[in-house]
Amino acid sequence: MSQLELDIKHAEAAGVYQMSARKKRTLAARKAFCGVIFCFLYQGLNVLAGKDERVIREMETWEEGFSCGIGMGEGAPALYMEKRGNELVRLSGEETLPEKMDLMIEFKSVEAAFLVMSGQVGVAGSYARHGFLLKGDIARGMSLVRCVDLAEGYLFPRFISRNILKAVPEKKMGLIRTYLAVVCRMLFHGKGGRG
Repeated sequence: MSQLELDIKHAEAAGVYQMSARKKRTLAARKAFCGVIFCFLYQGLNVLAGKDERVIREMETWEEGFSCGIGMGEGAPALYMEKRGNELVRLSGEETLPEKMDLMIEFKSVEAAFLVMSGQVGVAGSYARHGFLLKGDIARGMSLVRCVDLAEGYLFPRFISRNILKAVPEKKMGLIRTYLAVVCRMLFHGKGGRG
């Protein structure tokens, strides 16, 4: 057996795989994109927590201090939140451990998260593809997913949301007004909180 064959077998056994520079850039870009979407999703959920009675009703079922997160593995962007009063507060990734969250949606890969965050696949579609793991109470997980679906319905244009959602939700405000509210929250409350 040649040295090259031995090196390949050793790398495979160690789980080490070389990644091309192009794939590294694509992965970094997708992580960054998901991080931006997490900021918009967080702010969108808070805007809807004050404007849409469906999100208000869902959040009323969560106890004070309920913590939830959406992530895609170590070293990748994540969204960790805690319910405080009538809104969600973003928790810092440095002080938050995914295993300590009451509810955690953990995507199996950056690619699986990117498909959802870019509007190519809905949360239900990702679940059907086994794209994420749910850690915690499934009833509260479904409640969070309903809120995320509503936020996607508001944040994505209709031609995208009708492809990823079972039913496009009736909106209490239009796309432009929603984005203005989200951007105002970002300006006055910070870019997605701490984290």
